[in-house]
Order: sequence, then C-alpha cells, then structure tokens
Amino acid sequence: MTPRSLDQRRLVDDMLQYSSTIAHWVGKGHAAFLDPETGSQATIERQFERFEEAGSALGAAFRKANPVIPWEPIFEIRNDLSHPYQRAYDPENLWKFARDDLPKIVRKLRRAVYTEG
Repeated sequence: MTPRSLDQRRLVDDMLQYSSTIAHWVGKGHAAFLDPETGSQATIERQFERFEEAGSALGAAFRKANPVIPWEPIFEIRNDLSHPYQRAYDPENLWKFARDDLPKIVRKLRRAVYTEG
C-alpha cells in the first residue's frame, strides 16, 4: 500500500465517521432537524461540510476511479451550505440528501477503489 492510498483510506474513514454522525442525527427525525433547540440541523450541516471537505481532499484520481459515487451533488450541497446568501439554500435539500442519498453513498464508499496517484 502506498502513502497516497493510505491517505485516501484515512479520508474515506473520516467521511464514514462524519456520515455516521449525520445518520445519528437523522435518526432523531425531521421534527428534531427543524427544531433549533436540538442543534440537529447545525450538527448535520457541519458534519456534511467536513464530509465534503474530505471528499474534495481525496483528489481527482480517486473520484475518477469511483464514478459510482455522486460527487457533484455532494459538492453542490456543500456549496449551498457555504454560500447561503448567494444561492437559494433550502435545509430540506440537506435533510433529504442526508436521509435518502447518504446511506447509499456510504455503501459505495465502503467499496471504494484506492488509487496510487
């Protein structure tokens, strides 16, 4: 295993950890997500930012080797989170993605192909 593939494994492990935290908060339900008292939405947003940052750090070669992972929607949601006043950020998009799409992405990440370069 090369140093680069070790770095990729660490980043994927980080992504899996962030997604696990997101899943925990999604498990509390939509009402908790909408309730600012719970901190659920803020936690999911921050964990998703970290999830995407790790995905970006994986590099183009890794993303190209794993085309089954929907990278663009991940980057788009992160961009919406980072620039809520420049774009029409809708927390429901994050909720739906975290609830419906993220579990599928996690399964794909667990089968990721690691690159040498």
